[in-house]
Amino acid sequence: MGCKMMLNYKGATAISELAIFNDNRYHQAEIPGVNGITNARSVARLYASLIDDLDNGKQKRLLNEEIMKKATTSNTPDNEIDRIRGYSNSFAMGFQTSDDDLKTFGSGTFGHEGAGGSIVFAAPDKSLAFAYTVNQYGVKKNRQEISPRTQAIIKHIARLIDDNHIR
Repeated sequence: MGCKMMLNYKGATAISELAIFNDNRYHQAEIPGVNGITNARSVARLYASLIDDLDNGKQKRLLNEEIMKKATTSNTPDNEIDRIRGYSNSFAMGFQTSDDDLKTFGSGTFGHEGAGGSIVFAAPDKSLAFAYTVNQYGVKKNRQEISPRTQAIIKHIARLIDDNHIR
């Protein structure tokens, strides 16, 4: 069994050494596609602007429905195992499109899991954009995955939506 590796600003490192993501030098590096370090409010607002107008129509939706359909249609073969993560994952043009926890929110839900338990998603059918970010990176069994806390939050939101009969 080989060691899973990834690159960071120091070179290759084992996934078990992912505490590097907590290093302030890494935060300052601004590496596109790797360290999207932000806060939950900002990234949730970005995702909200992908599915609807904001601020009572003052800020128009960023992408129209045709572009969003293309951007959220999976490009990943069914049940393909991600070589880095070691489990099945479905991606479209930069968005994750299949996650057991997100299926609750309906078809068309898209988002992205972040390192250490962070997550952002938009559920157009529910007019919902949500983000949860963590302050420290965590690794569970050398595998990036949604943390139990994040799963509990997502399930609670789903129950609230169901209880209030939101779309």
